[in-house]
Order: sequence, then structure tokens, then C-alpha cells
Amino acid sequence: MKRTAIGDVLWVSTLSIITALLALPLTHQIFIRWTSSHPYWMGFFKFALLATMGELLALRIAHRGWKRPVGMIWKIIVWGILGALITFMFSFYSAGVSAIIAGGTTLPNNSFLSILITAFLTSVLMNLTFGIVFMAGHRMSDTYIEMRFNHKKPSLKELIQAVDWEGFMAFVVFKTIPLFWIPAHTLTFLLPESYRVVAAAYLSIILGVILVSANRMNKARAVNEDSTG
Repeated sequence: MKRTAIGDVLWVSTLSIITALLALPLTHQIFIRWTSSHPYWMGFFKFALLATMGELLALRIAHRGWKRPVGMIWKIIVWGILGALITFMFSFYSAGVSAIIAGGTTLPNNSFLSILITAFLTSVLMNLTFGIVFMAGHRMSDTYIEMRFNHKKPSLKELIQAVDWEGFMAFVVFKTIPLFWIPAHTLTFLLPESYRVVAAAYLSIILGVILVSANRMNKARAVNEDSTG
């Protein structure tokens, strides 16, 4: 229990320090400058740190104690690579949708409604294309890392079969995308560009809590069905 409490304090303190560094004027300016000069490296480090913290928190809630993820170093690297990829995709989809809307809309370019519509359409398009591929790829990379650390070297067929695709489609695609990611990324695309990737990394922490909570509810429902059946 004492180790768990210490872990709680360390996790909250780390997140508070990161948030304070983003808010304080001096470190805020440094963050903006580094993000502008090195967007992909910054995307790598933002996700490597914050998304890993989200994964640690999800395990903390699931196991009621702090637990090191299987293959943690490799998972941190994967999160970092995904962060750099997300940095590119945010710019790609934002520029593309903005250009399309600018060429065919009658709304004033700087009106809030135009900005909101652009953010919403960017979020919808990104999540229904790249988002699904991104989450499926991450699900497979996590499964592969865990299988390798359990002394298995899966073939592609074995890896695909090991993933719970039914659960992925039913919950991740059909629930988290329309109910969480599209609204959340709409708000994200309303932010200045330099803050979008770090906002997405913060969102991964929230999603980790949602996924763990949903998993626990599904397990409780299954137990109830077994007991009544």
C-alpha cells in the first residue's frame, strides 16, 4: 500500500510539473520554439512521455497498484514513433481540409463557425481513416511486444489471430471514435498548431482510464451473465 501511495504521488507530481512547464511564461516560450524548430522530435518525446504515463495509469487502475508494462522500453519507443507520425498527420489533415473548405465555402474565413466546421471535419476525416489504422497498428505492436516477452515469436498469422478484433471494432472503432476521439480532436484542432500534439498526448491519458473502466464493466457484466445463466 505504501509503494502504491508513493507511486500515486510521483505520477501526479510528474504530470503537474509537465503542465506547469507548459504554462509558465519562460518555459512556455521554450516549448513553442522547440516545437516549431523540431516538430517531429518534440512529437516523439511528448507521446513517449505522456502516452506512457497514460498506460501506467491504466494499469494502476486495473490492478489497483503500480505495475510495469510488459516490454516497457519498447512500448515507449513505439509511442514516440507514433507521436512523430501523429505530428505529421495532424498537419497533413489540417492543411488538406482547410484548403478544400477555403475553395468551396461561403463562410467568412475567420468566423468562429468556419473554424469550428473545419476542426470538426478534420477530426472526422482523420479519425475515420488514419485513426482506425493507427489504433489497429498500435494494438498489433502491443500484442507483438507482449508475445515476444512471453518467449514467443509469432508469425503474422498468429499475431493477427491473437488480437481481439471483435472487441476492437465493437468498442474502439464504434464507440471511442464517435463518442470520444471525434469530439476531443475537434477541440484539439481549435488549438494553435504547436499545442495540438501535446493535447493529443494528454487525451491518451484520459482514454486509458476510459478503456480500463470499460474493460472492468465488461468483465463484471460477463460475471453477472454467468451467474444468472
